[in-house]
Amino acid sequence: MLDEPLIPNHIIMAGRSRASADHREHVVPLALIRNQCEKMFSSGADASAVAKLLERHLKIVMISKAERQRLDFELGLKVRMPEGWSFDDENADPFARLKAAGIEWDQLELNV
Repeated sequence: MLDEPLIPNHIIMAGRSRASADHREHVVPLALIRNQCEKMFSSGADASAVAKLLERHLKIVMISKAERQRLDFELGLKVRMPEGWSFDDENADPFARLKAAGIEWDQLELNV
């Protein structure tokens, strides 16, 4: 295993909850992103197509512990997206899980 993430968190940090910022939440669960990347490579997609997927979906928003509880356990969205969401839909909102949980957050300026 890697000690550090392959893509540093500060590069993919998208926002901060208005309530608190106790937990780093990937807006699309990492397991889903990993599976989609593997599926794309298996289907013959090139690195630029996978990079485009990562650029759109690999983001972190800092949320509160209570928001994490609601998202992961009350709504059951720990490792899945809301019903009807799909990588294949270009209009699918990567932040749909946060919206489903009623999490209000502010976008951060990127400091890359």
